Amino acid sequence: MATAKSLQKGVIIDITNSMIRVKHPDISKNVRTALNSPIDATGTAMSVYDNMGFADNDYFIVGEIGDSQTEACDVNGAVTRGSSMTVTNTLKFDHELDAPVTKIYETQFKLYGAATDGGTGTAIATVSIEWNKFYTEYTLLTTDTAYAYYYVKYYDGTTEGAASDYVASTGLPSNSVAKMVQMALDETNSRIDNKITYDFLVRAADECQERISQYAYQDPRTGEMVYMNWDFEISRDIATITASTNENEYDLTDLNLKHTQTDNAIINVVFGTSEPLEKIPPREYDEAMADKIRTEVATQATAGDTTLVCDSNIEFADDGTIYAGAYNLTYASLTGTTTFAGIPASGTGAITATIAVDTVVWQNLAPALPTKYTIDAGSLKFTSPVLSDYNGYPIKIRFFKNLTALTEFCDTTDVTFTNVFSSFIAHRIEKRKGNDEKAMIYLDEFNKTVLANALASKPPLTERQKYYNFDDPFHHYDDNDDD
Repeated sequence: MATAKSLQKGVIIDITNSMIRVKHPDISKNVRTALNSPIDATGTAMSVYDNMGFADNDYFIVGEIGDSQTEACDVNGAVTRGSSMTVTNTLKFDHELDAPVTKIYETQFKLYGAATDGGTGTAIATVSIEWNKFYTEYTLLTTDTAYAYYYVKYYDGTTEGAASDYVASTGLPSNSVAKMVQMALDETNSRIDNKITYDFLVRAADECQERISQYAYQDPRTGEMVYMNWDFEISRDIATITASTNENEYDLTDLNLKHTQTDNAIINVVFGTSEPLEKIPPREYDEAMADKIRTEVATQATAGDTTLVCDSNIEFADDGTIYAGAYNLTYASLTGTTTFAGIPASGTGAITATIAVDTVVWQNLAPALPTKYTIDAGSLKFTSPVLSDYNGYPIKIRFFKNLTALTEFCDTTDVTFTNVFSSFIAHRIEKRKGNDEKAMIYLDEFNKTVLANALASKPPLTERQKYYNFDDPFHHYDDNDDD
């Protein structure tokens, strides 16, 4: 059969008792054609509108996913561009004119059991994908139930795809997408089909989470707009950055911060074991740093050198003192636009050890223990460069994090009031079914519950940031989008 560049990552939808339910791979972007004449069960000569993209031994399905007579088969023999393909063996059902014919790569999945989450797996079974259903189920045998975790890999008969997330044998928790979706399906008396798809429902859950994260409301007590930071968005682990001698700027872009305007995500900053530092606005920082000049070493200097070459000396005094790393140096003159000259060869103000390239150099600002900071342009900035005594000290940052997107049924949310998800997902289901009145009832229920939780929430404060106002809801995708 044809081999895909890479098979898709497996997805376990849920584990209930001894039943494991596995999601089908996404075939929406695969080569697709349709029958241009009916074919009977037991038939082998297939005629399609265009056989381009199909070759000998390629697997395909005839019919739509979930239709009771949809079946998989493969091409027998070379394919000459046109409309003809030969089926290996025979089909088992009659198929009508215009029945879709879709190339597939993943034909099976392999089920594994493991003792620990992420641990080495033991193969349990190889299961053919049941395309005539909207998912494939496997019932664990008595000998299969000894494992604490399970995972799957899609399989094409030769190659395995990436492993799914590991799912505990006890099933998914109540804050998983699977459980919240099932509640919404039960509430709306709906089921998975070609319109209410797994992918659609996962996107609905993710949209719900993002709306909660970006929630804003008008406080009924004060009339002011409140832009929510939730307690469940506070980072569980304090991010730590390591302090460097003479450095006062530290990049924050690697942190999973909630806001693009970084300042609004930071709750507090602690240097070493001190109390939280005083936060000042960028304008006050700029005023404090107005006559402080910074550059960096461009050429390594060694003990006894009488010059120091930096990126620039343009703003520095004609003579004076500079702080280069852990060293206080004196110089008598400037040479060109980059060089400090007249540094003593020994004694006070001399270079007594190697000074590496990119070492920070200051004038009019002595290194010290930082006491104040600001957040500006994605960076943490101290009003004092770090004294060498504190080199390597941890800079601890507590912040509001960006919630991890929900992309699979086994994903879980950090939102603590998960009951709102079923209301929102039910809203999306009814909207897609064309039941706008029912959809608005569920949306109103969602709004009220989120507002009640917002009024009761008192997380640490930071400066405010403009969010989406939930009175004017947005969405990521159109109800008529194809899945």
